[in-house]
Amino acid sequence: MVTRRRIWIAAGVAAAVLAFVLVLALTGGTRSVEVPRQAVTGETHLSRSGTLFADPLRASVEVLVDRNRVDPNRIGFTTRFEPYVRVGDAHVTRRDTGPVTQLVYSTELICLTNTCLAKRSGESVRVQFPSAEIFYTPKSGGRRTLHATWPALTIGGRTSEVDLAGADPFLQPSWRATTDPVAVTYGTSPRLLRALLFTGAGLLFAIGLFALLRFAQTGRLRFRVLSPLERAVVLVERAPGDAPDKRKALELLSRELAQSGEPELALVARELAWGQPAPLPTATQPLTLDVRRVIEQRSNGHVA
Repeated sequence: MVTRRRIWIAAGVAAAVLAFVLVLALTGGTRSVEVPRQAVTGETHLSRSGTLFADPLRASVEVLVDRNRVDPNRIGFTTRFEPYVRVGDAHVTRRDTGPVTQLVYSTELICLTNTCLAKRSGESVRVQFPSAEIFYTPKSGGRRTLHATWPALTIGGRTSEVDLAGADPFLQPSWRATTDPVAVTYGTSPRLLRALLFTGAGLLFAIGLFALLRFAQTGRLRFRVLSPLERAVVLVERAPGDAPDKRKALELLSRELAQSGEPELALVARELAWGQPAPLPTATQPLTLDVRRVIEQRSNGHVA
């Protein structure tokens, strides 16, 4: 029978299990790490025990350090990988777990020399790297060196007697590789870019030559700037004939004429602006011609 007491017991057990799971989740599942007997221990690893000629290989040295006895910052590595050579820079990663620090020294290797080729097709070459040296300084003093042996590596050829049988010595084999770089590609064709640049340079040269000739002929290089009165005339000429903008343009022209000392033309412009019917181009054209005549006389040194 299900009683209230059993329900409370089941709820308590479920709550305890849930709390335990939450504690594990919050602590990231931290597990205790056994402290090594020695202050520093090291192992070597190869990404593969057997490989083909010219295949890349990854070599790594894994070191466990007891930080209570050795400072991880005072640990170094000395390794040799003849006949292999390093590709790029070596990397060292660090991971701290409790009082133990894990250091991993890793590098990419490759061999492209005849040393890694077997003398006969179908055979393999056995390579053994020299022992890796891990040197460190304990907190108690003195310098120590730890030797780590590399596992043996077997290198196989890429061809066999069957591949070589009947091959034409005057033709390149089908498995031939090349170290030539890939052809260069461009986002924009160099020829097109060169043509555009030369065209732009020619246009700039033509503009500069035109400006120089203009300056030599007139002695002035500045472009003429319209006066307020000239801008008002342009507005009247360009404004639509039956729109309010025409009246506004005529009113502006009237003010500019009054300020310029032309009261008679200013009165005509004001009458056209607010008279009936709406000002048409046939009515405003005589006014604009008179105003331009006045502007031309002033530019020539005459007083209207």
